Amino acid sequence: MANGFTPVSQIIANQISDMIFLQKKYKPNEKLPNENKLAEELGVSRTTIREAVKTLVANGVLTIERGRGTFVTSNPGAQNDPFGISYLEDKKKLVHNWFEMRLVLEPANVRFVVERASDEEIKYIVTCERKAAELILAGKPYAEADQDFHAAIAKATHNSVIELMLPAIEASIKDAINTAVYVGTHNLSSENALTNHRAIANFIEQRDADGAALAMYYHIKRGMTDMGCEYITKP
Repeated sequence: MANGFTPVSQIIANQISDMIFLQKKYKPNEKLPNENKLAEELGVSRTTIREAVKTLVANGVLTIERGRGTFVTSNPGAQNDPFGISYLEDKKKLVHNWFEMRLVLEPANVRFVVERASDEEIKYIVTCERKAAELILAGKPYAEADQDFHAAIAKATHNSVIELMLPAIEASIKDAINTAVYVGTHNLSSENALTNHRAIANFIEQRDADGAALAMYYHIKRGMTDMGCEYITKP
C-alpha cells in the first residue's frame, strides 16, 4: 500500500530497480541520468530521488562516484536486504518463488479470516475487492487496490506475524503485476484478479472457510500458470 505505509522514496527506489532488473534500461556499470532528469521522468522532487538512490546504494544496487555520477554496480543482484531477494536480476524467478510462498500462506490466511474477522473487517475486504474490480474494468492501474485487498485479508487474520509480513506480500504482488506487463500476460493477470478476487470475497462474506481457501489457492495457482512460472523448477 503505497500510501500510508511506504515512503515515496522507497516507491521510487523500487521503480528505479525495475528499470534496472525488469526493463533492462540500465545495465551493470552503466551511468544513470542526473537527479534533475530522473526527478522529471519519475515526477518527484530531487530530494526524493536522492533518498531513493541512498536506499539503492545501501542495497548494493547503485554506487556513487564523486565527480562522475551514479552508476549501477557491477553485480547489482548481490545486496543485503532482509529477504536477500528484493533486487534479484531474474524477476520472473523471484515472482515464481513468491507465488510458491503465497500458495502456502494465503489459503490458510482466509481460513483465519473466516474464523476470526469481524463483520466490519469482512465488509472492508469486500469493498477492496469491488474497488479493484472497478479499476480493472475501467482499464486503469489496479496494483495498489490489489495490494489493499490482500492486505485487508492479512490484517483480518489477527495474527501479528502475518501482519509483519505485509510489506513483503505487497511487494510480491506489485512485482507480479509489473512482470506480467513486461512478459505480455497482463490481460490474463487482470482477468484472474477480477474473477477470483470476487470468488474469494464472496466465500469470505459467506464465512465459508473451505470455499475461500480453495478460491485463494486457485487464484495464486492460476497466476503461476498464466505467467509460465510453473516450469521453473531448477535453482
